[in-house]
Amino acid sequence: MRIGIFTRYIAKSLLTFFLGVLGVLTFVIFMNQFIRILDMAMTYGTSFGWIVSSLLNVLPNVFCLSAPMAFQIAILLTLTNMSEHGELIALRAAGFSFKEIIKPLFFCALGLTVILFVMQNWLTPRSYKRLLDRRSEARSKITKVNLEPKTFLNLGEWDLYLENLDKETDTARQIHLIKKDDDGALSTKVNAASGKVILSNTAIGLRLENGQMQRLDAKDSSSFIAANFNEYIMSISLLKAQYRRLRVGEMSTTKLLRRMRQMPLDQETVNEYRSEISMRNVLAFSPIVLLFVSCPIGFSFGKRTNKGWGMLFSVVIIFAFYLLMTLGLSLGKKYGWISYPGPWLPIVTGIFAARYLWKKRLNI
Repeated sequence: MRIGIFTRYIAKSLLTFFLGVLGVLTFVIFMNQFIRILDMAMTYGTSFGWIVSSLLNVLPNVFCLSAPMAFQIAILLTLTNMSEHGELIALRAAGFSFKEIIKPLFFCALGLTVILFVMQNWLTPRSYKRLLDRRSEARSKITKVNLEPKTFLNLGEWDLYLENLDKETDTARQIHLIKKDDDGALSTKVNAASGKVILSNTAIGLRLENGQMQRLDAKDSSSFIAANFNEYIMSISLLKAQYRRLRVGEMSTTKLLRRMRQMPLDQETVNEYRSEISMRNVLAFSPIVLLFVSCPIGFSFGKRTNKGWGMLFSVVIIFAFYLLMTLGLSLGKKYGWISYPGPWLPIVTGIFAARYLWKKRLNI
């Protein structure tokens, strides 16, 4: 009975701190992405639905980044809070062992590890791919078009000029279109006395009347071919062809393993794939390692210790963890023989650090 009551109590305390810290960290990291997405939306004139979709696809990656840090801080805040109120001393006096105290924390860490493992290896890459697809979709569209008279409007290959424009009837006067080749030289010119200009999300439709078309002669680049017309209909696409190289982060772990097995890849790419797979699993298993490193530190806090010390130790541990992971990741990408084990450097270091801290704590 006492184990059940205690388990619920400490799990509730840990969950409260975890959700609070997770909310703060997620907000801070998310705001950075929010500003970038909003800036892109303003630049390319995307829809509100595009913004919402992009923000939703950012969330899994933000969660995977902030959750291990939030859990680490929550552990030390929980233990610091219990030490501050004398609860750890009371539990020890009541016969609770360190194993019994840490047991509910371990199950919380294990649950978070399972969630992160699934998200890091499959869900987050898929959401990241959708985010990159949405960005590519925005970049493929020419910057938001506003039809204004007496203004040269760049539409990719074409430049459009309208002397007069009635926006209610879409009727324009003195329409001029200029197309340039890859070297910037004039290749085609279209002039019309009047016509209609209809703007949609993906193209500009033109119905020109009483005009002339001039284009560069393919056989003689020094001369133009001209033709008059009574009516000419054309469309200018507002979408640009985009080629996007597939990034490592948008491929699931299953896909990375399949590509290494089936495709002829250079050693640098193989090292990158292996390091990425290891890094994902390092972040997934980080809550368990951070738990065993943090608990002996938290158990050493006295009754007069405030939460500031918990935050300080958390920052030091998190900084050391990510520093070692970055170092291991860099080595793994550079040297093939440690591409798999390299990113596990913070996990191995954490195991030895936890063993030392627990040995020192139990010998007190």
